[in-house]
Amino acid sequence: MLRTESLAQLPRVGAGTRSLRSGASKTRRARQPRNDAVEIVEKRFGYFPHRFHWRGHTHQVQAVERTWTKMGRAAQLCFRVRCGEGTFDLTQNVKTNIWSLSVVQLHS
Repeated sequence: MLRTESLAQLPRVGAGTRSLRSGASKTRRARQPRNDAVEIVEKRFGYFPHRFHWRGHTHQVQAVERTWTKMGRAAQLCFRVRCGEGTFDLTQNVKTNIWSLSVVQLHS
């Protein structure tokens, strides 16, 4: 048998966890480059990006943190990679083999 008097003491689910959208965050981060063209110089195991050329510099991938696929008009293979300079999302359009880069976080 369930006693209802014990339930009256429990907080409501989600109570106090909502954020007010208007005042949730008033500071904005600096706008990072999105979808810049990038050249893959070397792949690891013939699949994972290992070195890439972006904005005049060659970047060495230290780790591939995540991979996923986006389906749409053309399939896209996505890789979240960590380099000495920061964390980036590299995206390959499978149909055209064009790579693009989005900055997740730059290291200072």
